[in-house]
Amino acid sequence: MRQITLTSEQEKLLEKLLNTGKYNTAQEAIARAFQLLEEEDDDIKLPSYFQGTESAKKLLKEKIKKYQEEREQNKNKPIDPERARLSQELRELFDKTQAIPGIKEITEEEIAAEIEAYRRGE
Repeated sequence: MRQITLTSEQEKLLEKLLNTGKYNTAQEAIARAFQLLEEEDDDIKLPSYFQGTESAKKLLKEKIKKYQEEREQNKNKPIDPERARLSQELRELFDKTQAIPGIKEITEEEIAAEIEAYRRGE
């Protein structure tokens, strides 16, 4: 078992946490702090609406982490000019599309009606 020495500021914070009644012992408060540190190290937070099994969430977090690492490794590499041009072209297309007046969101029913009309040859 390891013993630690708290600074006076840490001791005051621990005492404040214990006085709230949220934690019964210093051990509980420190255990929660370690849990938060672990979560912070994980640092990949999935949105609350994300549904899936724990294994699916774990796999997604691993993929995101791998992507972030690859992105970090490649951040100083020169950008492929063709890729940059296509990216700029796509951005401009998005801007033009979003600027079209009279564009409105359509419902699922309207989409289905359009598909049916197309199938009928209208």
